[in-house]
Order: sequence, then structure tokens, then C-alpha cells
Amino acid sequence: MAWKHFLVCRVRNSSIDISCESSNKEGKPFAFSLERRLLQSRRVLYLSEGLLSTINKSEDKDRITVRDKLNNHTVHLTISNLQGQDTDVYHCEFYYGSLPHDKNIPGKMDFFIYVEDFSHEPLPSCDCLSYLSLLYVISGAACLLGVLVFTLAAAYCCKRPNRRKPQPVVPVYEEMTGVRPAKRKATSCQADIAKLEEENSSVATLFSKENLYVN
Repeated sequence: MAWKHFLVCRVRNSSIDISCESSNKEGKPFAFSLERRLLQSRRVLYLSEGLLSTINKSEDKDRITVRDKLNNHTVHLTISNLQGQDTDVYHCEFYYGSLPHDKNIPGKMDFFIYVEDFSHEPLPSCDCLSYLSLLYVISGAACLLGVLVFTLAAAYCCKRPNRRKPQPVVPVYEEMTGVRPAKRKATSCQADIAKLEEENSSVATLFSKENLYVN
């Protein structure tokens, strides 16, 4: 599988240069192929060492030019006179070893080629700048949302420990009611003292009368 995709936008009747580089640098490839993978699943070109390149469709023979055949694990080619139907994902494949025990190694990159063809419009138009701008906007909004959530969470965590449990308010009438029993106790105590004094005075009077009779 290729390492990454490369998006290319072209207009009708323009051309594109493709450089396919193998992800394996060991050994020497004996063959190479270019395939379409998304809208159409077919081989576009096959190149074998020492042989002429094979282009599957006759209408593509005059539009595809191959250069640097398998040199340094790289194949350079040009597709000219692009049309709307050329829109697709193009995949590079290198072949190592020998038949029938050959090994397929993908190129480092797949090429997503979109061709604007307003004469037929087989696919919706593609605005590469708008596409990239949309990605930037979405990424920026996601980052902004993450910062906002983090800030709110931090503010909530810092504010929560400072909360104190409210102290109950003691009504004034309860405090006044609490003082009253002490006054009542003092009043009853004074009454007892007065009663004792009265009894003592009575006893003293009685003794004084008895002393008079004795004399």
C-alpha cells in the first residue's frame, strides 16, 4: 500500500508529470505498472525491463510518455491531453525478484488526479484552494473548541474548592429565649433566701418569748 496520497487538479487538455518511486531500495525491479484504483479498476501501463511499454487502451498510447525506465527505482511519465474521464486515483507498483516468485512493492505515493472538464462535467467541479481552506477552517475550529473546553474545566476545578458551607443564622429571639431561664433561676433563689430569713426571724422571736417567761 502506498505511503500517502498526492492531490493534483488540472483542467481539460492540460498535462501532468508523475514520478513513481519505489518504497524498496534493495535489489533492482524488473517491471513496473501504473493502475487506476477508484473510479475505474484497471491497468493503464505495464513496463518490463528490456521490452517496450504496454499501454492497455489504444487512445492512451499517444498521450502517455515514459522516461527513465526503472532507473534508481523510479519511473517518470507524462500524461498529456487530459480529459474529464482521466479523473481517478493512480497507483504505482514495482516488481522485484523473478517469475513466478516475484514480489510486488507499491510506490511511495498514490496520485489523486482531478481534471475539470466543463464540456462534459462527468464529476462535480473541484476547487483545490477551497478544499484546503475548508480543511484549515475545520482544524482551527477543532483546536479552538479544545482550548475552550480545557479553559472551562480548569475554571470549574479552581472554583470548586473555595466554596464554603453557609453557616446557619441564629434568630435573635432564640438568643433572648436562652437568657430567660437564668433570670428565672435567680428569682427562685432569692425567694428561697427570703423564706429562710422569715423562718429564722420566727424562731428568734419564739426564743425571746420563752426567755421572758423564765425570768
